[in-house]
Amino acid sequence: MAPLNPAQMRLQSAMVLDDERPLPAFELLREGGKFANRDFTGRWTLLFFGYTFCPDICPTALYQLKELKSMLAERAVVLPQVLMVSVDPRDDPQTLRRYTNAFDPDFIGATADDAGLAPLVQHLGVYYSRHDKEGKADYAVDHSAAIYLIDPRGRPKAVFPAPQAVPAMLHDYLALVP
Repeated sequence: MAPLNPAQMRLQSAMVLDDERPLPAFELLREGGKFANRDFTGRWTLLFFGYTFCPDICPTALYQLKELKSMLAERAVVLPQVLMVSVDPRDDPQTLRRYTNAFDPDFIGATADDAGLAPLVQHLGVYYSRHDKEGKADYAVDHSAAIYLIDPRGRPKAVFPAPQAVPAMLHDYLALVP
């Protein structure tokens, strides 16, 4: 890992990840196609895991990401793509598109079954657990609430642990993204 520059040494909330390995091969489903490693190429990405039935963490995080993107646009800097990966099998690509579109039409929603999620989840240390007792459709999902910054070569660069504050995320994003 390259040494931190002075701005990176003053991060307010993000933790730089000491991992130069790209994310392992994965393939998610999104409306109109697939999202895979190649979709990180050439773009910074803010990656979040959640689900559309989430009553609090997910809508809050997506609203914060919308605000962050707006603040970055005002500064005329590189805008990241935002990817929400659902850990809930009730979320199909069309449902995710409608959900993410409510926050920003450029946000991407994608999902896969547990086996398809495993490479990303294991590499990043993401936690999720479904509480779908007795096959009922109205269950909750406990999940990590961190937001990951992925570099244009598909490598995890930093993590913004929960709870996130938009001003701190803005400061840290500007320090981390050239």
